[in-house]
Amino acid sequence: MEKIRILLVEDDPVMARIIQFYLSQQPSQEVTWVQTATDALALSDRAFDLLLFDILLPDSDGIALCKQMRETTSCPIIFMSCLDDEDTIIRALETGGDDFLAKPFNNKVLQARIDANLRRVAIERKKQYTPPRRSPDFTLDMSTRVLTRDGKDYPLTPIEFGLLYYLMEHEGQVISSRELYEYVWAQPDIGDLRTVVAHMHTLRKKLEKNPRSPVHIRAIHGKGYYYTSDYTSDTE
Repeated sequence: MEKIRILLVEDDPVMARIIQFYLSQQPSQEVTWVQTATDALALSDRAFDLLLFDILLPDSDGIALCKQMRETTSCPIIFMSCLDDEDTIIRALETGGDDFLAKPFNNKVLQARIDANLRRVAIERKKQYTPPRRSPDFTLDMSTRVLTRDGKDYPLTPIEFGLLYYLMEHEGQVISSRELYEYVWAQPDIGDLRTVVAHMHTLRKKLEKNPRSPVHIRAIHGKGYYYTSDYTSDTE
C-alpha cells in the first residue's frame, strides 16, 4: 500500500515531534518535518499528498510559503496557527490554503481534518459535471472550473468551485455553513466552520462585481447562504 506523504513545516521542535509521532502512528502515513520555509521550498520537487504549515516561521511565514508552493503543487494545505483572527484566516486561504486549525488543538482533530481534505480531493476527482453554467453576467466552465466575468477569467479553487456548484444546484434555498461543509468535505463538520466563511469570502471576490454588496451569493445572519442568478434583484 502506497503511503500518504505529509510535509510538516513547524519551527517548534516539541510540537513538531508530537505531531509527527501522532500522525506516524497511522501505518498509511509518512511525515517529513522541516523547521523553515527555506527547507520546505528545497523539497518542492518532491510529491507530497498534504502540507501542514505553521504561519509564524523563523525565516518567512506560512502564508508566503503557501503562495510559493502553490506554483508547483495542488495538494491540500492546512494551516496551523495561534493567530486565529478572521483576517489571518482569510489571508491564509486567499493564498491557496484549504483549511485552518487554531492552536492549541487535539491531534485527533488534526487527523480528522487531514482525512477530510484527502477524502475531498479523492471525491472531487470522480465527480462528473454538466455543461457550462451561465448567469446574466458570468459563465462557469464546469470542466476547467474557470469563472468568466466582464471578459476576465477567474480560476476557482476546488473548494470555491464546490461551494458555488452546490449553491447553484440549490438556487434560492438557504444553505447552512454546516451543510456546505458536509458537501464539500464529504463528512460532518468538526466544530470550526470559519473555514467555510473564509472560502466564501474568497469566492465572492471572484464572483461578485462588488463583494461588499453581493448580488449572487447572499447571507442570512444565523441561517446560511443562498444563491440567485438574477443580478437585478434588490440586494440585502
